[in-house]
Amino acid sequence: MRRRIALLALLITGALPTGIAMAEQPVAVDAPITDEAGVLGAGAAAAEDAVAELRSQTGIVLSTVFVPSFDGEEDDADWAELTATESELGAEEVLLAVATDAAEYEWWVGDESTLQPDAVRTLMSEDVEPAIVEGDWSGAVVALADGLQSTDVVDPAMPSWSSTRTAVVVVVLVGVLTAFYLVSRRGSPEDQESDATPARQR
Repeated sequence: MRRRIALLALLITGALPTGIAMAEQPVAVDAPITDEAGVLGAGAAAAEDAVAELRSQTGIVLSTVFVPSFDGEEDDADWAELTATESELGAEEVLLAVATDAAEYEWWVGDESTLQPDAVRTLMSEDVEPAIVEGDWSGAVVALADGLQSTDVVDPAMPSWSSTRTAVVVVVLVGVLTAFYLVSRRGSPEDQESDATPARQR
């Protein structure tokens, strides 16, 4: 989903940036924070810490990518979705994409996410967008990571765990049942009788 923001300074002065960067094609991200626009600077550490805390506390994997501008050749294309596909992000992950020159942003949420779309939209408009308008790029990431830790954004109609977690639970359960079966068989009278050594006759 894309959200365009008109920068207040541009509306007041009518001025345009002195240099306009070339539009960026969707990219494959391989890190929690990808700053191709070079805007985070010293704020990168705070953004990375917020993303790491979100993952440790909730299991939600958030990736953020900053580029000068989105690809304008295909107006109907969703840059964040294309980037998520290119990056092979999981069905439970979240992606925030920000085009810094135009203060434009998009987000993508995986199909198996337990997040409520309306709650995420509100989080974006009320907490993330103001930071982007002010050019507080690190603050935008921190605001999103903090907001995603709230139980208000979790969809109660969705299962409390994903298919991946379910598969892990099933594997563990099968292992426990198998071990229990082997132990019970080892202690059964039939096995004890078969394992017993016949007494030597004189």
